[in-house]
Amino acid sequence: MSRRELGRVGRARRFEAGSAELWRLGSEERALAERLAELGRRGIGGFVAMGEDADGIWVERRVPRETLAEFLRAEHEPSSVVERLLALARVLEALEEASLFPGPLSPKGVVVVGDRVELLADPLIHALVGEPALPDRAADSASPRFMPPEQADGAAWDNAANRYVLGLMLYRGLALEHAFAVRGLRHGLEEAAHRAPPPIADARAALLPPGLQSFCLRLLDPDPRERPKSAAEIARGLSRFLAGEAPKTARSPDPRAPEPPRAAEPTTEGARPAKPVSSWRLGALLPVLAGLALAAVAFAALDERPGTEKRALAREPLRPSETLASDCAACHPRQTGEWHRSVMAHAAKSPLYQALEILIEEQVGRDLDCPNGAGILRSAGAGACRDRVSGLPVTGSGGELWCVNCHAPAENLEKSLPAWDGRGSDARSRLPLADLLSERAMEGISCGFCHQVRGPVRPARGGYQGNPFWTSTRTGERFSMRPEDARGAFGISNSGYELDPAELFAAAAAPEDRVPGGAHARPTKAAAAFLQDSRFCGTCHDVRLFGSDVIGARKGEHFKRLRNAFSEWQDYVAAEARAGRKAASCQDCHMSTFPGVCETERGAPGGSGCPPGTRLVKRAPGSYPDGRWASSSGEPRRSTPHYFSGVDLPLSAEFADGLVSEPTVDVFGIPLGAAQRRQILLQASVSLKLEGPALRGATLELPVVFENVGGGHRVPAGFSQEREVWLHLRVSDARGRRVYEVGRVERDDEDLRDKVFLRVNTDDGLRDGQGRPLGMFGADVADGPDVPRFSPNPARGGQRFRGRGLVNFQNGFLRCVVCIGSVDASGRCQPLPGQERARADRYADGTYDPDTGECQSNLLGDEALFETYFPIGALDATRGATRGPDAIIDTRSLPPRVPITYVYEIPTSGFTPPFEVETRLLFRAFPPFLLRAFIDYERRQARLGKRPSGPAIDQSALARNTIVEMARVSTVVR
Repeated sequence: MSRRELGRVGRARRFEAGSAELWRLGSEERALAERLAELGRRGIGGFVAMGEDADGIWVERRVPRETLAEFLRAEHEPSSVVERLLALARVLEALEEASLFPGPLSPKGVVVVGDRVELLADPLIHALVGEPALPDRAADSASPRFMPPEQADGAAWDNAANRYVLGLMLYRGLALEHAFAVRGLRHGLEEAAHRAPPPIADARAALLPPGLQSFCLRLLDPDPRERPKSAAEIARGLSRFLAGEAPKTARSPDPRAPEPPRAAEPTTEGARPAKPVSSWRLGALLPVLAGLALAAVAFAALDERPGTEKRALAREPLRPSETLASDCAACHPRQTGEWHRSVMAHAAKSPLYQALEILIEEQVGRDLDCPNGAGILRSAGAGACRDRVSGLPVTGSGGELWCVNCHAPAENLEKSLPAWDGRGSDARSRLPLADLLSERAMEGISCGFCHQVRGPVRPARGGYQGNPFWTSTRTGERFSMRPEDARGAFGISNSGYELDPAELFAAAAAPEDRVPGGAHARPTKAAAAFLQDSRFCGTCHDVRLFGSDVIGARKGEHFKRLRNAFSEWQDYVAAEARAGRKAASCQDCHMSTFPGVCETERGAPGGSGCPPGTRLVKRAPGSYPDGRWASSSGEPRRSTPHYFSGVDLPLSAEFADGLVSEPTVDVFGIPLGAAQRRQILLQASVSLKLEGPALRGATLELPVVFENVGGGHRVPAGFSQEREVWLHLRVSDARGRRVYEVGRVERDDEDLRDKVFLRVNTDDGLRDGQGRPLGMFGADVADGPDVPRFSPNPARGGQRFRGRGLVNFQNGFLRCVVCIGSVDASGRCQPLPGQERARADRYADGTYDPDTGECQSNLLGDEALFETYFPIGALDATRGATRGPDAIIDTRSLPPRVPITYVYEIPTSGFTPPFEVETRLLFRAFPPFLLRAFIDYERRQARLGKRPSGPAIDQSALARNTIVEMARVSTVVR
C-alpha cells in the first residue's frame, strides 16, 4: 500500500502511517535506526518501533496527540503534575549525564503518553539524521512564555535554561497559572530577572505536600547559583515528594552534578557522578545518543548568527571552592564538554594508575620491619619505614606524592592525604588514592588546575617544587632529576609547575584585571604564554623515576626516564631546526584540529574515524578552529579544543562506553568519540611501505620500512615500555598456502606470541628471611613462536635490521643479573641442562647500586641486563625482591622522520610463486598480560579487605584495551 510522503529530514524520508510517521533510511543506516529506536525507548524522540522490509530499514515515530502544553492548561491533582514533571526531569537527567543538549525546552515539545512523557528533541533528532542547521528553526523552538531571564538577556540557551523551564512548567501545573503572567510577557521577564515568582494561592497551596512549593520556587530563583545544579537533583527532589518524603533543603550545589552546557555543545559531569534515581544508566544511554555534534552545528548557527549581540552577565567572582569543571561549565560549556571526553579528566581515576600506585606503596621496601610496605612515593610521618642499616626514611624517598602531583594536582592546594604508616596500625593511611583524595583532586588534570598555573617552578625558592630529586636511603644524598634547571630550562619533569590561585580568582583583582562579567581574573601574560608552551606539558610528560639507570648513569644521569615525551620532543625540535623547519608544539598537535576533521559530504561512506556522510580532510599541526571562548563571548576567535587527543582510552567504567565510541562530530568537525579521535591520530602517525620486495632464489626478501611521519616525539611515546606497536605480516603462495606469518593475534585480549608467560605471580606469600616478598610481579617467560631474531639487536638502536620474527616498537624494562648458566666465548649467558624452561632460569639477580647505577655482574655491558615485563616486579615468578627496573630501554621506538627498515628473509622452498604479501601495523595501549596481573592483584587485596571501594581494576579494562590498525600495505611478488 502506498503511503503519502511527508518530505525529508536529512537522510530520512518521512511517510504518513496512520497515527504515526514512518521514517525510511538507507540500508547502510541500520546503526542509526537502532539508535533512534533506543532513543524512543528512553523517552526521547518519540520513536516506538523499527524494522526492515522490502523497501529497506524503517523507524516509526509517534505523532503527538497531547502535549504538555495541553496537559498544563487543564487542572490536575498535584501528584499527577509531579509524576509527569519527574518523568521529564529524568529525561533531562539522562541527557545531561550524556553531555547532550536536546534544544530549548518548551511544553509543546513534550508529549504526554499516559503517565509518561516523551521529549521530541527535534533539534537533536534532526541533527542525528543529518538535517542541515537552520537558525530560525532553532530559534522558533524556544517559547517566549517559557524563557529564562538569562536567555531573555542574550545568553545562549543551555541545559540550565531547560531546568528553569521545567520549573516554570511545574509552577504552572501546581498553581494553575504562569509564574510571571500577571503583568504580561515583557514585565514578567523583567520580574523573573530580579525576584522569585509569587507564592501559590492558598487554596491551591493547601493541596501540596509540605516543601513542594518552596522546592518549586527554588527552581525559579532569580539567582542562578541558588537553583538546582542538575536535572538529577530535581529528579531526586520530585521523587521524594511522590514517595511521601520531604526533600533535602540544602541549597549548596551538588559538586558531582553537571553544570549546563551552551546550546548544542558538550557539557560535563563532575568527578564522581551521582547515582541516578531510575534505571537509566549512562552506560546504556550514551551509545545511542550520538547526535550531539551535528546538533552542535545547528545551534552554533543560532548562537553565532550575524548581528547577535552578546554581553557578559555580571556575577560574583569564583571562590576557591568553585573549581570543579561543573563550576566552569556555566560559562565555558564547550571546553568542559571536550575535557569531559578526554583522558585528562580521568587521570586520577585511571584504574591502571590507581593499581600501580598502590602496588608500589604496598610492596616496595616491604620487610619484617615494614610489614605494610614503605609507601616510597607517599609522604612520610611518624609511621615511616626506615632503612635497616642507615636508619634513614624509606617512606617518601622516591619523591613524596610523586604520582599524585601530576595525576591529581589539586591535592597540592588541599593537602588531604595522610602520611603513610608502614609500621603502625593506621590502615586508613594505606588506602588507595581513590579512597583518600577529595572530589576536586579526583577530577585529575582539570580546569581549576591548569588555569591556576603561573609558570614553571624554580629551584631554591622554597615552597612547592614538585619532585626535583630523590633521596638515597643509604646516605641521605639527594639526586637531581631535573638537569635542565642548570641550563635555565626550569620545571621540566616530575610536576615542575608553579600554582598561584591569583591567576584564577578575581576577588583581589582590579576590575580591569577581570574577564568581562567578573567571574575570574584574566591570566597574566606570563601564565597565558606558559599555557601555550610545550614546557607546560613538559612538567608532567617527562616522568623520572628514583634510582640511577644503569644505562643512563653512563651519561651522568642519576634517575630513570620512565616517560620521555618532552625530551623526545626537544630532540625533534633540534632536528627540525637543522632541516630548516619550525617544529610544532605539543598544543599544535594535541589541542588543535590536527590531523584532520570530518567534513560533510553526501553519500560519503565515512571511515578512518569519520562517520557516514563525512570524509576526513587533513589538517596540519597548529590548525586551530574559530569558536567562542565563553557562552557570552562576542565574535568567534581562535580556539583550542580541549579533547587532548592521544592514544589512550580511559579504562575506567566511569568513562562510559558511549564516550568511547560516539560516531558523530562536533561543531568543528572533530569526532566526539575518543576511539575515533585516537584512530585518526594513530593512522596519521606512522607510514608503512614495502620497498623493493624480491624473490632471490629460494628466499623471499621483504624490506618493510616504517617511518614516524606524524609524531613530534618517538612512537610509541608516553608509557612506551607498555605500548605495543607491531607488525602483522602474512605471506601466502599462489595456492593460498601460508608461507610465513608473524604478529597475528585473534582477539584484543590475546598476548603477542614473541613470548609465552608460563606463570605470572601476584601473590606476596613467598618471603625471604627478612620478610621481603619474592617473585612478586615476576614472570616465568619462555620464547614464543614469534620470538624476534634480527641482527643487529634493535634494542641497541639502528636503522636497518635483517632476520625474522616479531617487529614490536615497544620499549622495555631491564634488570641487573649475573649468569648462573654458562658464559660463552662471545660473553653471552647460555643455559645449562635444566635451565631451558624459562628465559630467567640461567640468571640470578646481580648487585645493583641505585645511587651510582653500577651493575655488578659476571657479564659485560648490555649482556648484564635482562628484560623483564612489569614496571615494578621481580626477576621471575619465585626469585627477586619487588623493585623498579634497573634500566629502561628507550631505543626501540620510532624517532620522528627517520625511516627504519626491517628486511625479512623468508624461505620459500616447496611453495609456488607468485607470493601475496599482506602487512598491517597495529597498536594496543597495554599488553593484556599486564592488565591481567593487576586485575589478579587487586582481586586478592580486595579479598583481604584492603580495597573499601572494590578492586582498582577489573576485567572490564580488558574490553577497553582494543587493537587499532594504523596502516596496511599489500603487494604481490613474482
